Amino acid sequence: MNTLTVILLVTINHLAYATNQNPGHLKPFGSVGSLLNISELYNEFPTVVEFFTNYLPKSEPIVSRQVLINDKDYSVWQTDEKLENNVYGLSTLNIKVETFKSKQRKKVQMTFGEFLDRYGKEPLLFANPVPTILQKYLVVPKPLQCDVVIENFQSTILLINGMNASPLMIGEDHDRFHCIIRGHKRIVLVNTFKYPDVRKTILPEKRGHRGPSINPDKVDLDQFPAFANIDYHVVDLKSGDCLFIPNSWLFQERTLKNTISVIYNIKHHQALHLNVDQLNTCSNYDPTFTLDQVVWPAEPQTFGEVIMNLINSKVQDFDKWQDAFSKHLSFDLASDSTGSALFEEFFDSIDIDSDGQITSAEVGQIQGMHQHHITDILFEITKLIHSRQTANASTPVDSNDTQSTEDDDEADKSDL
Repeated sequence: MNTLTVILLVTINHLAYATNQNPGHLKPFGSVGSLLNISELYNEFPTVVEFFTNYLPKSEPIVSRQVLINDKDYSVWQTDEKLENNVYGLSTLNIKVETFKSKQRKKVQMTFGEFLDRYGKEPLLFANPVPTILQKYLVVPKPLQCDVVIENFQSTILLINGMNASPLMIGEDHDRFHCIIRGHKRIVLVNTFKYPDVRKTILPEKRGHRGPSINPDKVDLDQFPAFANIDYHVVDLKSGDCLFIPNSWLFQERTLKNTISVIYNIKHHQALHLNVDQLNTCSNYDPTFTLDQVVWPAEPQTFGEVIMNLINSKVQDFDKWQDAFSKHLSFDLASDSTGSALFEEFFDSIDIDSDGQITSAEVGQIQGMHQHHITDILFEITKLIHSRQTANASTPVDSNDTQSTEDDDEADKSDL
Protein backbone atom coordinates (compact mmCIF):
# COMPACT_ATOMS: atom_id res chain seq x y z
CA MET A 1 0.00 0.00 0.00
CA ASN A 2 1.59 3.28 -1.09
CA THR A 3 1.75 6.46 0.99
CA LEU A 4 -1.00 8.22 -1.01
CA THR A 5 -3.47 5.38 -0.39
CA VAL A 6 -2.76 5.45 3.33
CA ILE A 7 -3.33 9.22 3.47
CA LEU A 8 -6.62 8.89 1.59
CA LEU A 9 -7.89 6.15 3.92
CA VAL A 10 -6.94 8.11 7.02
CA THR A 11 -8.66 11.22 5.64
CA ILE A 12 -11.86 9.30 4.80
CA ASN A 13 -11.96 7.70 8.23
CA HIS A 14 -11.36 11.06 9.89
CA LEU A 15 -14.20 12.70 7.92
CA ALA A 16 -16.59 9.86 8.71
CA TYR A 17 -15.75 10.16 12.40
CA ALA A 18 -16.06 13.97 12.38
CA THR A 19 -19.45 13.80 10.68
CA ASN A 20 -20.96 11.34 13.14
CA GLN A 21 -19.14 12.02 16.41
CA ASN A 22 -22.16 13.66 18.11
CA PRO A 23 -24.01 10.83 19.89
CA GLY A 24 -27.37 12.36 18.94
CA HIS A 25 -26.65 12.27 15.20
CA LEU A 26 -29.37 10.34 13.31
CA LYS A 27 -31.03 9.45 16.61
CA PRO A 28 -34.63 10.29 17.66
CA PHE A 29 -35.19 13.87 18.80
CA GLY A 30 -34.30 14.29 22.47
CA SER A 31 -33.21 10.68 23.02
CA VAL A 32 -29.48 11.35 23.43
CA GLY A 33 -27.53 14.27 24.88
CA SER A 34 -28.20 16.67 27.74
CA LEU A 35 -31.56 15.39 29.00
CA LEU A 36 -33.07 17.47 31.80
CA ASN A 37 -36.03 16.71 34.04
CA ILE A 38 -38.87 19.21 34.43
CA SER A 39 -39.93 20.46 37.87
CA GLU A 40 -42.95 18.59 39.24
CA LEU A 41 -45.84 19.13 41.61
CA TYR A 42 -47.73 16.15 43.00
CA ASN A 43 -51.54 16.09 43.22
CA GLU A 44 -51.77 19.83 42.62
CA PHE A 45 -51.58 22.57 40.02
CA PRO A 46 -49.80 25.87 40.64
CA THR A 47 -52.21 28.45 42.08
CA VAL A 48 -53.63 31.07 39.73
CA VAL A 49 -51.26 33.72 41.10
CA GLU A 50 -48.22 31.41 41.01
CA PHE A 51 -48.92 30.41 37.45
CA PHE A 52 -49.47 33.89 36.01
CA THR A 53 -46.72 35.63 37.98
CA ASN A 54 -44.06 32.92 37.88
CA TYR A 55 -44.31 30.04 35.43
CA LEU A 56 -45.92 31.81 32.47
CA PRO A 57 -43.93 35.10 32.47
CA LYS A 58 -40.66 33.32 33.31
CA SER A 59 -41.28 30.72 30.60
CA GLU A 60 -40.81 27.77 32.95
CA PRO A 61 -42.47 24.41 32.21
CA ILE A 62 -44.02 22.55 35.13
CA VAL A 63 -45.54 19.07 35.46
CA SER A 64 -48.60 18.56 37.66
CA ARG A 65 -48.83 14.86 38.50
CA GLN A 66 -52.13 13.03 38.97
CA VAL A 67 -54.17 16.25 39.13
CA LEU A 68 -57.05 14.91 37.02
CA ILE A 69 -57.75 11.63 38.80
CA ASN A 70 -60.28 13.14 41.21
CA ASP A 71 -62.24 14.99 38.52
CA LYS A 72 -65.88 13.99 38.76
CA ASP A 73 -66.06 12.33 35.32
CA TYR A 74 -62.47 11.10 35.04
CA SER A 75 -63.60 7.45 35.04
CA VAL A 76 -65.87 8.03 32.02
CA TRP A 77 -62.77 8.56 29.84
CA GLN A 78 -60.85 5.47 30.91
CA THR A 79 -62.11 3.15 28.14
CA ASP A 80 -63.66 3.79 24.75
CA GLU A 81 -66.61 1.61 25.75
CA LYS A 82 -67.33 3.74 28.85
CA LEU A 83 -67.09 6.90 26.79
CA GLU A 84 -69.59 5.65 24.22
CA ASN A 85 -71.96 4.21 26.84
CA ASN A 86 -71.99 7.28 29.08
CA VAL A 87 -72.10 10.08 26.51
CA TYR A 88 -75.46 9.89 24.76
CA GLY A 89 -75.17 10.57 21.03
CA LEU A 90 -71.38 10.41 20.89
CA SER A 91 -71.21 7.28 18.73
CA THR A 92 -73.29 8.82 15.94
CA LEU A 93 -71.59 12.25 16.03
CA ASN A 94 -70.09 13.05 12.62
CA ILE A 95 -66.47 14.19 12.85
CA LYS A 96 -63.47 14.87 10.63
CA VAL A 97 -60.22 13.07 11.42
CA GLU A 98 -56.75 13.00 9.89
CA THR A 99 -55.36 9.91 8.25
CA PHE A 100 -51.66 9.78 7.40
CA LYS A 101 -51.02 6.64 5.44
CA SER A 102 -47.78 6.71 3.44
CA LYS A 103 -46.86 9.98 5.21
CA GLN A 104 -49.62 11.82 3.34
CA ARG A 105 -52.13 13.49 5.61
CA LYS A 106 -55.71 14.04 4.55
CA LYS A 107 -59.03 14.69 6.25
CA VAL A 108 -61.74 12.05 6.20
CA GLN A 109 -65.22 12.05 7.68
CA MET A 110 -66.66 9.32 9.88
CA THR A 111 -68.72 8.89 13.03
CA PHE A 112 -67.08 9.16 16.44
CA GLY A 113 -68.00 5.54 17.10
CA GLU A 114 -66.27 4.41 13.91
CA PHE A 115 -63.20 6.43 14.83
CA LEU A 116 -63.02 4.85 18.31
CA ASP A 117 -63.17 1.42 16.69
CA ARG A 118 -60.35 2.18 14.26
CA TYR A 119 -57.81 4.64 15.72
CA GLY A 120 -55.90 2.00 17.68
CA LYS A 121 -55.36 -0.09 14.55
CA GLU A 122 -54.93 2.56 11.85
CA PRO A 123 -52.93 5.82 11.56
CA LEU A 124 -55.84 8.10 12.51
CA LEU A 125 -55.80 11.31 14.54
CA PHE A 126 -58.65 13.37 16.01
CA ALA A 127 -57.37 16.90 16.73
CA ASN A 128 -60.21 19.39 16.95
CA PRO A 129 -61.89 21.74 19.41
CA VAL A 130 -63.56 19.73 22.18
CA PRO A 131 -67.00 18.75 20.84
CA THR A 132 -69.88 20.39 22.72
CA ILE A 133 -71.24 16.97 23.65
CA LEU A 134 -68.05 16.22 25.65
CA GLN A 135 -67.43 19.59 27.30
CA LYS A 136 -69.43 18.84 30.45
CA TYR A 137 -67.13 15.86 31.17
CA LEU A 138 -63.99 18.04 31.46
CA VAL A 139 -63.20 20.11 34.56
CA VAL A 140 -61.35 23.37 33.80
CA PRO A 141 -57.79 23.21 35.26
CA LYS A 142 -57.35 25.11 38.52
CA PRO A 143 -55.00 27.88 37.23
CA LEU A 144 -57.57 28.80 34.57
CA GLN A 145 -60.60 29.00 36.88
CA CYS A 146 -60.87 32.78 37.11
CA ASP A 147 -63.01 35.23 35.15
CA VAL A 148 -60.09 37.50 34.26
CA VAL A 149 -58.12 34.47 33.08
CA ILE A 150 -60.92 32.99 30.99
CA GLU A 151 -60.91 36.19 28.96
CA ASN A 152 -57.49 35.04 27.77
CA PHE A 153 -58.53 31.51 26.86
CA GLN A 154 -57.68 30.86 23.22
CA SER A 155 -59.05 27.37 22.63
CA THR A 156 -59.33 23.83 23.96
CA ILE A 157 -58.30 20.99 21.68
CA LEU A 158 -59.13 17.32 22.08
CA LEU A 159 -56.48 14.88 20.80
CA ILE A 160 -57.14 11.16 20.35
CA ASN A 161 -54.63 8.91 18.63
CA GLY A 162 -52.80 5.61 18.75
CA MET A 163 -49.05 5.05 18.92
CA ASN A 164 -47.19 7.60 16.81
CA ALA A 165 -44.57 10.36 16.81
CA SER A 166 -45.56 13.94 16.08
CA PRO A 167 -43.51 16.37 13.99
CA LEU A 168 -41.57 19.12 15.77
CA MET A 169 -44.01 21.83 16.88
CA ILE A 170 -43.78 25.30 18.36
CA GLY A 171 -46.58 27.33 19.92
CA GLU A 172 -46.22 30.92 18.78
CA ASP A 173 -48.21 33.54 20.68
CA HIS A 174 -49.75 31.08 23.11
CA ASP A 175 -48.96 28.92 26.13
CA ARG A 176 -50.64 25.59 26.78
CA PHE A 177 -51.55 23.00 29.35
CA HIS A 178 -51.23 19.53 27.83
CA CYS A 179 -53.29 17.13 29.95
CA ILE A 180 -53.43 13.34 29.57
CA ILE A 181 -56.86 11.93 30.38
CA ARG A 182 -55.90 8.42 29.35
CA GLY A 183 -52.72 6.92 27.94
CA HIS A 184 -49.01 7.62 27.91
CA LYS A 185 -46.84 10.19 26.11
CA ARG A 186 -43.18 11.15 26.16
CA ILE A 187 -42.75 14.85 25.42
CA VAL A 188 -39.43 16.56 24.64
CA LEU A 189 -39.08 20.33 24.89
CA VAL A 190 -36.38 22.82 23.84
CA ASN A 191 -36.20 26.39 25.09
CA THR A 192 -35.81 28.45 21.90
CA PHE A 193 -35.17 31.60 23.93
CA LYS A 194 -31.94 29.92 25.08
CA TYR A 195 -31.25 28.49 21.62
CA PRO A 196 -32.43 31.09 19.06
CA ASP A 197 -30.76 29.23 16.18
CA VAL A 198 -33.12 26.31 16.82
CA ARG A 199 -36.06 28.68 16.45
CA LYS A 200 -34.63 30.12 13.22
CA THR A 201 -34.27 26.59 11.85
CA ILE A 202 -37.93 25.83 12.53
CA LEU A 203 -39.29 29.31 11.77
CA PRO A 204 -37.05 31.20 9.33
CA GLU A 205 -37.19 34.98 9.66
CA LYS A 206 -38.06 35.35 5.98
CA ARG A 207 -41.28 33.75 4.88
CA GLY A 208 -40.79 31.33 2.02
CA HIS A 209 -37.24 30.44 3.13
CA ARG A 210 -38.18 27.35 5.11
CA GLY A 211 -35.79 24.51 4.41
CA PRO A 212 -36.31 20.75 4.45
CA SER A 213 -38.34 19.36 7.34
CA ILE A 214 -36.61 17.66 10.25
CA ASN A 215 -37.22 13.96 10.73
CA PRO A 216 -37.81 13.61 14.51
CA ASP A 217 -37.01 9.89 14.32
CA LYS A 218 -33.58 10.49 12.82
CA VAL A 219 -32.26 14.03 13.40
CA ASP A 220 -29.47 14.83 10.94
CA LEU A 221 -27.09 17.04 12.93
CA ASP A 222 -24.94 17.64 9.84
CA GLN A 223 -27.93 19.17 8.09
CA PHE A 224 -29.31 20.85 11.24
CA PRO A 225 -26.30 21.78 13.39
CA ALA A 226 -28.40 24.05 15.63
CA PHE A 227 -29.71 20.90 17.32
CA ALA A 228 -26.27 19.67 18.38
CA ASN A 229 -25.23 20.16 22.00
CA ILE A 230 -28.48 21.61 23.32
CA ASP A 231 -30.52 20.84 26.43
CA TYR A 232 -33.62 18.68 26.04
CA HIS A 233 -36.30 18.83 28.73
CA VAL A 234 -37.94 15.41 28.83
CA VAL A 235 -41.06 14.19 30.61
CA ASP A 236 -43.19 11.05 30.62
CA LEU A 237 -46.88 11.89 31.00
CA LYS A 238 -49.42 9.29 32.07
CA SER A 239 -53.15 9.31 32.79
CA GLY A 240 -54.03 12.18 35.12
CA ASP A 241 -50.89 14.28 34.45
CA CYS A 242 -50.70 17.81 32.99
CA LEU A 243 -47.70 19.62 31.51
CA PHE A 244 -47.40 23.38 31.07
CA ILE A 245 -45.61 24.14 27.77
CA PRO A 246 -44.51 27.80 27.60
CA ASN A 247 -44.90 30.04 24.60
CA SER A 248 -42.24 29.57 21.88
CA TRP A 249 -40.81 26.35 23.34
CA LEU A 250 -40.21 23.73 20.67
CA PHE A 251 -41.74 20.37 21.51
CA GLN A 252 -42.32 16.92 20.13
CA GLU A 253 -44.48 14.16 21.51
CA ARG A 254 -44.37 10.39 21.18
CA THR A 255 -47.60 8.59 21.95
CA LEU A 256 -46.68 5.25 23.51
CA LYS A 257 -50.21 3.79 23.67
CA ASN A 258 -53.74 4.81 22.70
CA THR A 259 -54.08 8.23 24.29
CA ILE A 260 -56.68 10.94 24.89
CA SER A 261 -55.33 14.41 25.66
CA VAL A 262 -56.80 17.87 26.10
CA ILE A 263 -54.82 21.01 25.28
CA TYR A 264 -55.82 24.30 26.90
CA ASN A 265 -54.34 27.20 24.89
CA ILE A 266 -53.79 30.59 26.55
CA LYS A 267 -53.16 33.86 24.70
CA HIS A 268 -49.61 34.64 25.75
CA HIS A 269 -49.26 38.39 25.24
CA GLN A 270 -52.60 39.15 26.85
CA ALA A 271 -51.83 36.87 29.81
CA LEU A 272 -48.59 38.76 30.48
CA HIS A 273 -50.62 41.87 31.29
CA LEU A 274 -53.04 40.34 33.79
CA ASN A 275 -53.52 42.46 36.91
CA VAL A 276 -52.08 40.75 40.00
CA ASP A 277 -54.68 42.39 42.27
CA GLN A 278 -57.42 40.89 40.13
CA LEU A 279 -55.74 37.49 40.23
CA ASN A 280 -55.69 37.66 44.02
CA THR A 281 -59.47 38.01 44.03
CA CYS A 282 -60.01 34.78 42.08
CA SER A 283 -62.27 32.37 43.93
CA ASN A 284 -61.17 28.96 45.17
CA TYR A 285 -61.03 25.92 42.93
CA ASP A 286 -64.47 24.64 41.92
CA PRO A 287 -64.41 20.90 41.07
CA THR A 288 -67.77 21.24 39.32
CA PHE A 289 -66.68 24.01 36.91
CA THR A 290 -66.65 22.20 33.58
CA LEU A 291 -65.76 23.34 30.11
CA ASP A 292 -69.38 23.74 29.03
CA GLN A 293 -69.81 26.51 31.64
CA VAL A 294 -67.05 28.68 30.17
CA VAL A 295 -68.33 31.91 28.63
CA TRP A 296 -65.86 32.29 25.83
CA PRO A 297 -64.64 35.82 25.02
CA ALA A 298 -66.23 37.25 21.92
CA GLU A 299 -64.09 37.10 18.83
CA PRO A 300 -63.68 40.38 16.95
CA GLN A 301 -66.58 39.76 14.58
CA THR A 302 -66.57 43.37 13.47
CA PHE A 303 -63.06 42.88 12.07
CA GLY A 304 -64.37 39.86 10.20
CA GLU A 305 -67.12 42.00 8.71
CA VAL A 306 -64.56 44.60 7.57
CA ILE A 307 -62.52 41.86 5.92
CA MET A 308 -65.53 40.37 4.13
CA ASN A 309 -66.69 43.81 2.97
CA LEU A 310 -63.26 44.39 1.43
CA ILE A 311 -63.30 40.97 -0.24
CA ASN A 312 -66.85 41.40 -1.54
CA SER A 313 -65.86 44.81 -2.91
CA LYS A 314 -62.83 43.19 -4.59
CA VAL A 315 -60.43 45.50 -2.71
CA GLN A 316 -57.10 43.69 -2.56
CA ASP A 317 -54.10 46.02 -2.13
CA PHE A 318 -52.37 47.05 1.09
CA ASP A 319 -53.03 50.81 1.04
CA LYS A 320 -56.79 50.42 0.61
CA TRP A 321 -56.96 47.77 3.33
CA GLN A 322 -55.00 49.99 5.71
CA ASP A 323 -57.27 52.93 4.88
CA ALA A 324 -60.41 50.84 5.51
CA PHE A 325 -59.12 49.62 8.87
CA SER A 326 -58.02 53.14 9.81
CA LYS A 327 -61.59 54.37 9.25
CA HIS A 328 -63.01 51.41 11.17
CA LEU A 329 -60.67 52.02 14.11
CA SER A 330 -60.90 55.83 13.92
CA PHE A 331 -57.12 55.97 13.93
CA ASP A 332 -54.67 56.80 11.13
CA LEU A 333 -52.52 53.66 11.07
CA ALA A 334 -50.24 55.03 8.32
CA SER A 335 -49.20 57.98 10.51
CA ASP A 336 -48.04 55.77 13.39
CA SER A 337 -44.88 53.75 12.74
CA THR A 338 -45.75 50.99 15.21
CA GLY A 339 -49.37 50.84 14.07
CA SER A 340 -48.31 50.69 10.43
CA ALA A 341 -45.81 47.90 11.17
CA LEU A 342 -48.44 45.87 13.03
CA PHE A 343 -50.94 46.31 10.22
CA GLU A 344 -48.30 45.25 7.70
CA GLU A 345 -47.75 42.09 9.75
CA PHE A 346 -51.53 41.53 9.78
CA PHE A 347 -51.78 42.03 6.00
CA ASP A 348 -48.79 39.77 5.29
CA SER A 349 -50.26 37.04 7.50
CA ILE A 350 -53.34 36.89 5.26
CA ASP A 351 -51.42 37.46 2.00
CA ILE A 352 -50.12 33.91 1.92
CA ASP A 353 -48.45 34.09 -1.52
CA SER A 354 -46.84 37.49 -0.70
CA ASP A 355 -47.98 39.13 -3.94
CA GLY A 356 -49.33 42.26 -2.22
CA GLN A 357 -52.94 41.31 -2.96
CA ILE A 358 -55.42 39.57 -0.65
CA THR A 359 -57.89 37.26 -2.36
CA SER A 360 -61.03 35.50 -1.19
CA ALA A 361 -59.14 32.18 -1.40
CA GLU A 362 -56.53 33.48 1.06
CA VAL A 363 -59.22 34.75 3.43
CA GLY A 364 -60.84 31.31 3.21
CA GLN A 365 -57.68 29.82 4.71
CA ILE A 366 -58.01 31.85 7.94
CA GLN A 367 -58.61 29.08 10.44
CA GLY A 368 -56.98 27.23 13.32
CA MET A 369 -53.59 28.52 14.44
CA HIS A 370 -53.51 30.94 11.49
CA GLN A 371 -56.72 32.55 12.76
CA HIS A 372 -55.40 32.77 16.33
CA HIS A 373 -52.24 34.53 15.11
CA ILE A 374 -54.22 37.08 13.10
CA THR A 375 -56.57 37.69 16.05
CA ASP A 376 -53.56 38.32 18.30
CA ILE A 377 -52.19 40.94 15.88
CA LEU A 378 -55.56 42.72 15.80
CA PHE A 379 -55.58 42.67 19.59
CA GLU A 380 -52.13 44.31 19.63
CA ILE A 381 -53.34 46.98 17.18
CA THR A 382 -56.38 47.85 19.30
CA LYS A 383 -54.22 47.89 22.47
CA LEU A 384 -51.74 50.25 20.78
CA ILE A 385 -54.53 52.61 19.69
CA HIS A 386 -55.97 52.63 23.20
CA SER A 387 -52.56 53.48 24.69
CA ARG A 388 -51.99 56.25 22.13
CA GLN A 389 -55.41 57.78 22.75
CA THR A 390 -55.04 57.52 26.53
CA ALA A 391 -51.64 59.23 26.36
CA ASN A 392 -53.02 62.00 24.15
CA ALA A 393 -55.99 62.56 26.41
CA SER A 394 -53.79 62.83 29.53
CA THR A 395 -51.08 65.07 28.02
CA PRO A 396 -51.52 68.72 29.14
CA VAL A 397 -51.73 71.21 26.30
CA ASP A 398 -49.88 74.53 26.66
CA SER A 399 -52.28 77.20 25.42
CA ASN A 400 -49.30 79.41 24.52
CA ASP A 401 -47.76 76.78 22.31
CA THR A 402 -47.31 78.35 18.90
CA GLN A 403 -47.05 74.95 17.16
CA SER A 404 -50.80 74.38 17.35
CA THR A 405 -51.14 72.28 14.23
CA GLU A 406 -49.54 69.17 15.74
CA ASP A 407 -51.53 69.58 18.98
CA ASP A 408 -54.77 69.96 17.06
CA ASP A 409 -54.02 66.82 15.04
CA GLU A 410 -53.38 64.81 18.20
CA ALA A 411 -56.51 66.18 19.85
CA ASP A 412 -58.53 65.19 16.81
CA LYS A 413 -57.23 61.62 17.06
CA SER A 414 -58.09 61.30 20.74
CA ASP A 415 -61.64 62.53 20.08
CA LEU A 416 -62.29 59.94 17.35
